[in-house]
Amino acid sequence: MPLPDIAKIPISLALVAPLAFCMGMPFPLALSQIAAQTPGLLPWAWGINGCASVLSAILATLLAMSFGFRAVVLIALALYLLAAATFRVSADAAAVGG
Repeated sequence: MPLPDIAKIPISLALVAPLAFCMGMPFPLALSQIAAQTPGLLPWAWGINGCASVLSAILATLLAMSFGFRAVVLIALALYLLAAATFRVSADAAAVGG
């Protein structure tokens, strides 16, 4: 981009911010649901999230080196969709009372 850095930075932030916001929402939403339904599982949720964060960084690097960034993005998309579907199913089950 033939723009000065002072222009590139706000453009980059404007492009990344909506994605970062959407990617950052599932965990806090799930935490609030877990806290309301089964507060005893809250430490487990934090622990699993921490473990998954460390492992996913390493695994993403290995997958990108082996299969390319497109494969990593597609896998991430599939996992986010699976998480959204799981969250929706568990939220629906909680609303019904099961």
